[in-house]
Amino acid sequence: MRKIVIGLGGVYGKAPPSSAFPTLRRLFTNEGYLSKLQKAGALPILLPVVPNTDIAQLVGMCDGILLPGGSDIDPSLYQADRHPLCGPSDLDVDRYQIELFKSAREQQKPVLGICRGAQLINVAQGGTLFQDCSLQSEKPLTHPDYERWGSVSHQITVSPSSMLFGILKTPTLGVNSLHHQSVATLGADCIATAFSCDGSIEAVEIGSGAWTVGVQWHPEAMGSEMDCLFDAFLSQVRRPLS
Repeated sequence: MRKIVIGLGGVYGKAPPSSAFPTLRRLFTNEGYLSKLQKAGALPILLPVVPNTDIAQLVGMCDGILLPGGSDIDPSLYQADRHPLCGPSDLDVDRYQIELFKSAREQQKPVLGICRGAQLINVAQGGTLFQDCSLQSEKPLTHPDYERWGSVSHQITVSPSSMLFGILKTPTLGVNSLHHQSVATLGADCIATAFSCDGSIEAVEIGSGAWTVGVQWHPEAMGSEMDCLFDAFLSQVRRPLS
């Protein structure tokens, strides 16, 4: 029995000063994603940034797609001017991961978005973002809270009618917080399914097509209480495995 293959959308990072190739970007991912996926029984693979013409084939090699965290999404992709509080972005990565998402939807592959990945799902569906949480609320929670990157930063409430509630089995949940942007206007078919007390949307899902869930926190950096999210993701793979 072969393992379920989950493709992780790679992100670019600058080469360190010690690199022999200082002008060439590096493709990377957080090992927390790999650990959680492997624990759930998957074989994770890192997907490189490739031309659009090859993305469908790349997605076709996978049983599901994970869209990870990373830098801010370029505001031009949701028809907004860049605010001074918006951080650096990479249009190459943004466009590539949006095409990954669209191809996964077309091929009926389940998608899990984490932090930036949740925001990207919303943008790909035509939604917008708050470029900083201070633009959403006069009294925002501490976003990001780097001191508690692997533990609970604040509580969220989960909609009882959501797929997320069916996974987590609780109306309230403690999560970490490593983001400074958040979902503003919801994209087509996107449903907000969890909120923090300052009004930030903490999770989105799409009500049609293949299973698609995005969470604003980083479950891969937390304990075993978050394993159920990765287990649920893998359980949605529909293609018979042999």
